[in-house]
Amino acid sequence: MGRKVGLLVFVLVLMGAVLLQPAAAQGVTWTAQYYNNSFLIDVPQLVRQDPAIAFDWGTGSPAQGVNADGFTVRWASDPYFPAGTYRFWALADDEVRVNVGYAFQPQIDTFGNPKVGQIVSADVTLTEGTHHVQVDYREANGNAYVFVTWANLASNPTGPNFPQPQGTTNVNTGPWTAQYFANATLSGNPTLIQSEVSPNHNWGTGSPLASIPADNFSARWTSVQTLEAGNYQISVRVDDGVRVFVDGVAVINQWGTANAATYTANLTLGAGPHNIMVEYFEAQGNALIEFNLQRQGIVPQQPVVNPPVNAVTTGVVTAGRLNVRSAPSASASILVKVNQRESYPVLAANSDRSWYQINVNGTVGWVFGRYFNVTNPQSVPTTNVTAPTPSPSNTGYTVTTAVTLNVRSAPSTSGAILTKMTPGSSAQVVGRNASSNWWQVTYQGVTGWVSAGFARLQSGADVSRIPVTG
Repeated sequence: MGRKVGLLVFVLVLMGAVLLQPAAAQGVTWTAQYYNNSFLIDVPQLVRQDPAIAFDWGTGSPAQGVNADGFTVRWASDPYFPAGTYRFWALADDEVRVNVGYAFQPQIDTFGNPKVGQIVSADVTLTEGTHHVQVDYREANGNAYVFVTWANLASNPTGPNFPQPQGTTNVNTGPWTAQYFANATLSGNPTLIQSEVSPNHNWGTGSPLASIPADNFSARWTSVQTLEAGNYQISVRVDDGVRVFVDGVAVINQWGTANAATYTANLTLGAGPHNIMVEYFEAQGNALIEFNLQRQGIVPQQPVVNPPVNAVTTGVVTAGRLNVRSAPSASASILVKVNQRESYPVLAANSDRSWYQINVNGTVGWVFGRYFNVTNPQSVPTTNVTAPTPSPSNTGYTVTTAVTLNVRSAPSTSGAILTKMTPGSSAQVVGRNASSNWWQVTYQGVTGWVSAGFARLQSGADVSRIPVTG
């Protein structure tokens, strides 16, 4: 009898050892619940066992009886983990949430803030044993895919080996010219004009800059995007109002208050440059805008990881208005302008620390150190840089206007107004369009376009020597 009991205990221990072998992320059996609604509520339409969370449904349905759009899925499992720190990855169209160990806050959560085509990750430290893992997924419309995996950081993983779904990819060839107004109606001259990587900001209850109020302000972003021919979707999430124009045509017009509402527009575009303008206003409370231009039907790109900004060393503008230039030289082109008492992260200094490289809301440029007070300047790394030839270059010609003349972001009356030339003023000519009915000029540090019908080219100028720049 004693031998039988001992043998039974041995078998049970052996079975336990087999059951508690470390589970590979794609070797886990998941209990899956599929819902025909966007909220993971009521009775699931389908319950089944899935061997992995690695699905690309395209524009179809996950299973018979499940909607192709507007559905949600919850996967749950209790895999065994050796002690260690694990990196969890997820890729989804539209939203995904990963919760490990019944955490109060999910470690990965894009619900309400979709990261379509972007791999998101989180590191979780686990004790040895089984841990509950729950994955929630929401599909709104269009393409649907979701991938989730993890790896122990002790194995030095290089990243997830996700297949490339035939979904959408974000498009942003930038840069964007941003104009900020200290009113909610885009009225008058902008308080600030600067170059930005994209019109994506979450200011919360704050303001874009000290010179802009936290409520009742507005902004306009313009860009010329060179695109391949295809089908595109514009998606913009805002609090409060937004308008989006493509080649002068309003494709989204929601100029009213909203609480983080999402608006979309589908359009077919030909190959070549396209003028895109985004207008926004903030009423009260939170201020948010998230803009995405996506091409449909091609593989998503892997996320670009930007180097971290030096968040320790900062500097404060001491001049009333300070130019941020493309190189540490007074002859370098002006990228943006910053205002007195505004603070920005410092990235580097030139060899004699007379110029500092700073990050202005995604635009990296150089400011003259005499008008920029840096905290702990000796901690700023130095770099050897030379000033490039300013671009675009001055042709030596000028234009003069007898009237108040708009300087626009593109050679068209649909281009956004960047600034205005005053009657009798002149501007340097840096380019023209092919028809020579628009001049590209530099006026008071701003480069833009003026109509040749109201801007008289200096006498004796050789138009053929002015480069075609737009």
